[in-house]
Amino acid sequence: MRNINSFNRIVIKIGSAVLAGTSGRVNDGILASISEDIAWLLKNNKEVLIVSSGAIALGRKQIKFSEKPSLAESQALAAHGQIELMSAWKKHFKKFSIPIGQILLTPRDTELKISSKNAKQTVSKLLAAGCLPIINENDSTATDEIRFGDNDLLAAKVAKLIGADLLIVLSTVDGLFSSKEDVETSKLSSMIREVNKITPKIKKMAGHASRMGKGGMISKIDAAEICLKNKCAMVITSGKNKKPIRGIGKRAKATWFVKK
Repeated sequence: MRNINSFNRIVIKIGSAVLAGTSGRVNDGILASISEDIAWLLKNNKEVLIVSSGAIALGRKQIKFSEKPSLAESQALAAHGQIELMSAWKKHFKKFSIPIGQILLTPRDTELKISSKNAKQTVSKLLAAGCLPIINENDSTATDEIRFGDNDLLAAKVAKLIGADLLIVLSTVDGLFSSKEDVETSKLSSMIREVNKITPKIKKMAGHASRMGKGGMISKIDAAEICLKNKCAMVITSGKNKKPIRGIGKRAKATWFVKK
């Protein structure tokens, strides 16, 4: 079982289903637990960056569109929900006297030379100043991640951009399972504990193994593939666990992606 203490620069991706579910309200209990764990990482001299979904989900609280909003409606929901999202993070990190900084990116921003350079410099300056960077997809102008991914690919590309050595994906499931039925019951015996290479077999498992977010497990496997190509480990575990980050090395329910 691997220990997160052996990693130094860590990106933590939190999905919208973890933060808000379908209620359109922040799950304060989960955010309190996650923020406490991140404060613990910072106290242990780790560099931490958050990639947080949830803007569209939180926008539903006050703006009423159809149950399945159009692209333009989703962008409007994100514009309002992003304020709610950052307010929630600010409230929880204030307890630990941790300042936060917001960065809105698109996946293309991590690939274009000038944009990626500017994003990397911003992250570096925030980290050096002791300010916790919180990144989200710029949903009001971008379209790809609204349609697909729930920020999984963005998190992997950010990890690549800043040279992170670990991406933690906090989801609503405990990891990757070998069958659909076992996802529902979190059957430990069929959990894939460690993946060293993304194979067609792994991708097939991901195709049936998700009930959350937009990209589900498929986009998480795509994110893992990016990480493995760039010497960055990745771990998927449930964000609803007690002490979801500190507990990763202590419990069996997690799937690690590590290149040998």
